[in-house]
Amino acid sequence: MTDSAPRPERKKPHWPGIGIALFVIGLLIVVPSGLCTTLGLLFAVSPYGMQDPSILVMVLAIGGGPMAVGALLVWAGWKTRRRD
Repeated sequence: MTDSAPRPERKKPHWPGIGIALFVIGLLIVVPSGLCTTLGLLFAVSPYGMQDPSILVMVLAIGGGPMAVGALLVWAGWKTRRRD
């Protein structure tokens, strides 16, 4: 006796390979740059760092770019997900 029940269809992967790659690379960029930028901002607003308010601009100029690129990659990876 053979069972002739139809096989369930295989679903496509929820995350395509490029989506996983974009998401992981984005996280690898945004997490360290976000931590460094946050620590720099905390130092800039502390009593030791507020002698010159331009430190805030410098920290955001140096750390904000990589943080924005990483966040953009995470967003792009998230948007590539397939909705079933």
